Amino acid sequence: MNILDTHHHLWDLSLRSYDWITELPENESIKINRNFLISDLDVLTDENNVTGTICVQAHQSEEEALWLLEIAKNSNLIKGVVCWVDLKNTNIGYSLDKYQTYDKFCGIRHVWHDEKNEDWILDPKVISGLKTLSERQINFDFLVRPNHLKYIFEVYEKIPKLNGVIDHIAKPKIIENIFEPWAENISELSKIDSLNCKISGMVEEMNESQGISILKNYTDHVIKSFGDGKVMYGSNWPVCLTKKSYSEVLEIAKTVSSNLNPEKFFYTNGKSFYLD
Repeated sequence: MNILDTHHHLWDLSLRSYDWITELPENESIKINRNFLISDLDVLTDENNVTGTICVQAHQSEEEALWLLEIAKNSNLIKGVVCWVDLKNTNIGYSLDKYQTYDKFCGIRHVWHDEKNEDWILDPKVISGLKTLSERQINFDFLVRPNHLKYIFEVYEKIPKLNGVIDHIAKPKIIENIFEPWAENISELSKIDSLNCKISGMVEEMNESQGISILKNYTDHVIKSFGDGKVMYGSNWPVCLTKKSYSEVLEIAKTVSSNLNPEKFFYTNGKSFYLD
């Protein structure tokens, strides 16, 4: 079976600091507060029979974006890179022109859920930037928590053809076992034809005492809502290491997706979204 891991990161702390890592609880931060390079990823993916990956930004800078694109250019494993760009910049086209000279540039992401204003996405300058992405047929990753989902409806009212994906099933409050209003919003958002969802970043929202049965309440709802054609697998490595190993996350994904066509979930859907 082909496996495309649609969500992982790389970082080199000698090049730039990732403040969000040190802001994690100490018992989690200590596990990932070091370099994670392409050589580390190559070993893990080989061990787990992963045939390709999508590398996603973890630092809000064009410097990191270009660094990742250069790594991908020389990697057989990394099939695409999701970069960061300043969506409010009136010269956004200049940055996108640079990215689009790279064959493996495949999308943009912004760390929306860390913005001070919950409705940051509705800033007219951000909407203008997103419209530019849509016009250029560039994918957008929505990095959100449940309280942000309600604003995505308005984004699609303004930009109905934006090709988007919700990262990490929107980070529901699994530890507290809170289902609503996350579930209702997921159900309604799934009706948007050009919006997809990554089944990724879930173990990070759980505690050690919670089992897969609790997690399946959430993943089953995502799968029922989005259907087998609009969900895709992502490891969220190395952030997942705060709770589980790369191989453990992959096995959990296989368990919660057991009713799906594995080729579609682990490969075809992600390939269609990012690479076709």
